[in-house]
Amino acid sequence: MIPVMGWTVQRSSRGGRFLCPLGLFALAGLAAGALSRDALAQKPAHQLRITEKTGQSSRYRLSFDMQMRAEYTLEGEPQAAARDWIDLLKSGMGLRTSVEYEQRLVRVADDGTRAFEVRWYDYHFAGRVGDREIPPPRGQLELVEALLTQTARFRTTPSGRTIEVSHSDPRIARLAAGWQPLEGGIPTSLPEGPVAIGDRWTNSAQIPVGMPTGGAESMTLELEHTLVELRDGPHGPVAVISVKGSYSRLHGLGDLALGQPLHLQATLIGSSLFDINQGRFVGGRYEVDMFALHAEGGVELQLTGHANGKLELLSAR
Repeated sequence: MIPVMGWTVQRSSRGGRFLCPLGLFALAGLAAGALSRDALAQKPAHQLRITEKTGQSSRYRLSFDMQMRAEYTLEGEPQAAARDWIDLLKSGMGLRTSVEYEQRLVRVADDGTRAFEVRWYDYHFAGRVGDREIPPPRGQLELVEALLTQTARFRTTPSGRTIEVSHSDPRIARLAAGWQPLEGGIPTSLPEGPVAIGDRWTNSAQIPVGMPTGGAESMTLELEHTLVELRDGPHGPVAVISVKGSYSRLHGLGDLALGQPLHLQATLIGSSLFDINQGRFVGGRYEVDMFALHAEGGVELQLTGHANGKLELLSAR
């Protein structure tokens, strides 16, 4: 019996040599390993692109439900109004916003960029602090009325990244801004090139920071996307894209404007569904966790919150 390169070669009674079963098993294992490596190297790639079909329209509803709670510490005695407000926050705050809109592809330029017209059909805000309802922000009812009678134009890359936005009425820009930075309303972008299952890509999304965390600024989340799987859909394969990201910022005391948090952090996780043949998103679910620390007038206020978001495709043509 002669060892050859880790295999066992056995001499036959007729003077010949043959590989014993141990050697055959080892040879089969090496062949299988080579085939596996080749298969991995040749994973099928998929091109995820926004539709090129002029006139295609999609009507969506995007909603977020947020629950927040506050804890605070005091140095001295705050004013009665401030104490009442803080006590209400301790009992819990609930916010719900939803928007229903339709986007229609009106033009595909020579460079591949897409131009969409967006029309809003419903905008809803509801909130409570403890057992008290929160009225809409001042002037919002007038803005919503304008929103529902006007349109916007979005110009995007083939991957859906927003390049330019214009509004038919400048009054609606402030209200619509809460939804625009999220690539047509959702925190998901498509990859610039072909991807296989397991591949990752990154982008950033700006999310406005308003009530209840305070301030007029926005926070930029660095997002990582992963093509998780392909599912069978009514029009062909549907890509399941996971998304996760985080944000953290600590302000210097000298940089704070009134009402801005001293420390703000947030994390986002979720997934979006993209119909590859139709070239449009068909659903999604998202979760956001937030923490904000306010310190003003001897009061340190800590707000923690959790939000559930949902994207629904209401109609498609």
